[in-house]
Amino acid sequence: MRRASLHIPKAPEIVAGRIRKRIVAGSLKVGELLPAEGKLMEEFGVSRPTIREAFRILEAERLITVERGARGGALIHAPDPQLISAYTLLVLQAERTTVVEIFDTRRLLEPPLVREIANNGGPDAAARLQEVLDLERSTVDDLTAFNAAVTGFHRTIVELSGNRPLIHLMEAITSVIEKHQAMSMQMNRHSKPAAETRASIEAAFRSQKKLIDLIAKRDGAGAEAHWLRHMDITHKLFVTGFESLTIHELLEG
Repeated sequence: MRRASLHIPKAPEIVAGRIRKRIVAGSLKVGELLPAEGKLMEEFGVSRPTIREAFRILEAERLITVERGARGGALIHAPDPQLISAYTLLVLQAERTTVVEIFDTRRLLEPPLVREIANNGGPDAAARLQEVLDLERSTVDDLTAFNAAVTGFHRTIVELSGNRPLIHLMEAITSVIEKHQAMSMQMNRHSKPAAETRASIEAAFRSQKKLIDLIAKRDGAGAEAHWLRHMDITHKLFVTGFESLTIHELLEG
């Protein structure tokens, strides 16, 4: 049996790793400059090229920005959550994940989330969702703005859960959902009578309003059951006919 090769970190990786840990721990403050190269060389016992290579690693991770010159330095940044979604999306594209799988993920997650929000969410949860629903109503004739508002309703549900790992991971698929929704909405508006399209939108508005009311009443079981039915309907609406479409094809098309 072939043994897995052992990766031995090089000096720049070790230095970058130690600086990274300090940034995350807060001992190196966001918005401040890293110590000068000479001081870091002395601290870690390494050469200037090693320090600069460590800086390049940290720059690639968006943890620092290096400015050269007499007044330059390495400015410290907070870890960028967009890197989570960007890399996750890259992996999903490489694995030829389908649009159906993306919508399945949302369907599996949101009903339990609205139950949790109704039972344990903050007092402003219903009001925040109502604000987004009002935005949907006001933008219904502007497809781009309306699609963004619809996506915003679902994003708000995830945000109201307060689950930070889930919030960051869901951002990876939100761009896929928003683009596919836009394509589906455009097709529906061109292929169906305007009255039928408007009736479908009004039905969705009523369903969202019912969810808001159930959350306001702290009816977790009712909110979950209702939103599962809603997600079943919207799932069929958006993925029927696109069962084999991959997100790579969608985003690159």
